[in-house]
Amino acid sequence: MKKTLVMKFGGTSVGSVEAMEQVAAQVRLAREDWPQVVVVLSAMSGVTDLLLTGANAAAAGDEASSGVTAAALRETHLNAIEVLLRSEAERELTSERVHTHVQEFSALCHAVHVLGEASPRALDAISSLGERIVVHLVAGRLRELDCAAIAVRASELIRTDAHFQAANPD
Repeated sequence: MKKTLVMKFGGTSVGSVEAMEQVAAQVRLAREDWPQVVVVLSAMSGVTDLLLTGANAAAAGDEASSGVTAAALRETHLNAIEVLLRSEAERELTSERVHTHVQEFSALCHAVHVLGEASPRALDAISSLGERIVVHLVAGRLRELDCAAIAVRASELIRTDAHFQAANPD
């Protein structure tokens, strides 16, 4: 069985392009000593709060605010891509993934707006988008550094119970 190193980086560790560059360098260095490295990332600084603010505004009847939030979310991550990723192919691939997740955010906020409430399940789906976006940026940078990397959703690896907002591994 291969030894696996799990590295966890919080929001400030991926809060800027410079910080993401440091994360990629640390992971690449760790790969020299470990046959397998799993990287767990938080959202960029402030992104989770931004997502929840947009969701709560939609639930309160202000769907326009969630549109402003979607634009800010897109801009934050696309700006980071332009600085972090050097290869046009990685930029395009990662930008497409950002657009997909921003569209998902907009669709979820629309549903919350129509229902007039943000259920715990909806809030979990919305608040996880920051992590689900940033993994693509860091994975892209790692690939540019010739370090094999794929972005994987936590839900593909960890099963939890249905206690949304307070779930435990199942």
